[in-house]
Amino acid sequence: MFDLHRENLIKLVQDPNKWVDSLPSAILDRVEVASGMFGINPEDLKREGYKRLPEVLERVESIIETSRRLEAYQAEIQAIAQLGISFHDWLKLAPSETKPDEAELMYIIPSKPLELAIS
Repeated sequence: MFDLHRENLIKLVQDPNKWVDSLPSAILDRVEVASGMFGINPEDLKREGYKRLPEVLERVESIIETSRRLEAYQAEIQAIAQLGISFHDWLKLAPSETKPDEAELMYIIPSKPLELAIS
């Protein structure tokens, strides 16, 4: 991970205030930060940026999680259709063997591979 962000980290060290300027207005709009007699203080911008990042990152993680969940639902619906069973029968599927107490997942292994198109 460090190698992927090496250049960004070097730029951050060289100019620690520049990252604030790169934030999109959806995260931090310069007009939302009070300005003084000499304009907007870069330290005030940086403080406001740091203050908002946890909430923004939490929203981004939620969006990614929701997207992945929807992709999984899409794959499940495609599997049901390709296997030719009803959703009601899909919900009734149960393991042929007794599962260990700590097991939470059940694997469904079809006799032939499915062709799932996940976007």
